[in-house]
Amino acid sequence: MSIILPLVILVPFLFAGLSLFINRRNLGTLSIISSSLTFLLVMAIIYQAFISGIGSVSSNSDYIPSLGIGLHFQVTDLTLILILMTSIVFLSASIVGTYFIEKGERIYGFIFLMAEGASIGLFLSANLFLFYVFFEIAEIMMFFIIFVYGGYDRRYASIKFIVYSLVASLLLLVGIMVIYANVTPHTFNINQIAAEAGSMPIGAERLAIILLLIAFMIKTPVFPFHSWLPDAHTEAPTTGSMILAGVLLKFGGYGLLLIFLMLPTAAHYGLYLASLFGFSAIYAAFVAMRQGNIKRMIAYTSITDMGIVSLGVAAGNVLGTSGAVYAMLSHGLAVSLLFLVAGTLDELYGTLEISRIKGVMKLYPSLSYLFIIGVFAVVGLPLTSGFIGDLLIFFGSFSRFGVGGLLPITSLVLMGGFLFWMIEKMFWGPKHSDAYRALEKKVIYGGLILLAATFILGILPSIMLAISNF
Repeated sequence: MSIILPLVILVPFLFAGLSLFINRRNLGTLSIISSSLTFLLVMAIIYQAFISGIGSVSSNSDYIPSLGIGLHFQVTDLTLILILMTSIVFLSASIVGTYFIEKGERIYGFIFLMAEGASIGLFLSANLFLFYVFFEIAEIMMFFIIFVYGGYDRRYASIKFIVYSLVASLLLLVGIMVIYANVTPHTFNINQIAAEAGSMPIGAERLAIILLLIAFMIKTPVFPFHSWLPDAHTEAPTTGSMILAGVLLKFGGYGLLLIFLMLPTAAHYGLYLASLFGFSAIYAAFVAMRQGNIKRMIAYTSITDMGIVSLGVAAGNVLGTSGAVYAMLSHGLAVSLLFLVAGTLDELYGTLEISRIKGVMKLYPSLSYLFIIGVFAVVGLPLTSGFIGDLLIFFGSFSRFGVGGLLPITSLVLMGGFLFWMIEKMFWGPKHSDAYRALEKKVIYGGLILLAATFILGILPSIMLAISNF
């Protein structure tokens, strides 16, 4: 049994409690220390998995054994990459947090660290009961981040967010109970469910698939369950957008992978799901081109990228699955970087309107390069982590669905063309207004962490793919 797994989950929760009592001036430092320690523990987990094998990194203790509920955590091929992504995004967000949050720092620090602990806990959970608990905690924390620290229409956006989240949570809970009631022996253990799901009545299995599919498609999100995301991103504070896009959207992608892992009948619907996911990606790319607000535009590119991720899941083969996980890693890093720069531009120029932001390269070249390279990763250019994920997904999709599996590539072409046009308009256009605030170094430091991870994992993908046995 590995004590490091419960420890990496407990650290953010313990620091969250400490944040309620520490001096207000030290709250930012506390968040950085907590996120740095979490990152180091994640690196220790990766090292242990490399030395001893992934199967050896697990922790299990009884909680309510009569109901099949245990405090069971494990590292798998899927979750190893996702906890690395989570730790990097939260570390970057902790560094820039004090730049964007200027009031209510104590409550924000508590909420931020609770969200980090819940996110790590969800990805490491080997028990659906724990998965659901951590899912709920993270969603509630994000609601408060938007509701308390968001923009002018934060109340509308946060209420819309929580309504969609509650629907997803209810469907998830019912789906879990359907599985629990129909698998023998009754259990919430993901590994046991995957081993025994073939004995479930076909009607119950299909019902569970439908419930879980809708729940996770809401959180991914996939058309037509996507409308909450642009509103949430537009009103969320910058660090909230980084966490939401970089980590919480992956709850949906990871959940879709779990469906295919646990319930074998889901593979029979791969073609229909791939068609929906591909359409969602292309639709969002077209809608992104019509946005005048930079955060709404990035939100729609997230829907496109997560549609591509879901396509890899629907392929149901090794290439598609490994590509989906790696694409989630890349998207988490790259889109967090884009939202970091977008939020900084809002602070500097006092607006998120693309038409009113000009000449950024002349005023803030370092900030400009961060955004441009983030776009490279989002559209999957070589040497970035996005290239590896997209390449594997489309190889897997072509292998499963033929030429039709390559059609969603058009969404990346459309999205890339629009993003590069926007870069030319905003960053190389003539300067017609001065910024309102000086650029703080902490923004560059936070961005460089994401940038470095994007390049390292793009140039040397074997580091993670080999450890994960893909």
